[in-house]
Amino acid sequence: MTTPAAPQWRQRAQALHDELSALCTDLADLTIEEQLTALAHLDHTLHALIGQTVRQAATDARTHGWSLRRIGTHIGRSHEQIRLLTTPEPHPPRPAASTESPSEPTPL
Repeated sequence: MTTPAAPQWRQRAQALHDELSALCTDLADLTIEEQLTALAHLDHTLHALIGQTVRQAATDARTHGWSLRRIGTHIGRSHEQIRLLTTPEPHPPRPAASTESPSEPTPL
């Protein structure tokens, strides 16, 4: 299992950092509107990706016997946030199939 201290992980993190720095430099050539739109898209995408990755890492740590507090200490969240993060999301109930025919529109 790769750990945060592994050289390969550090190299990949540094490469990502370098690419994002270059992207931010490239944004200087765009209009303000294009910059804001691009940054909003990047922020949304990174936030979603990091959220998924943190959830998976926390869930993996729980399966390896880590306590909620221990996980929270490592990622800067409370044990309650970790409990919520690692709790499987309930699936929404499926709507029941209706056997009734659709109602007729009422005349005005």
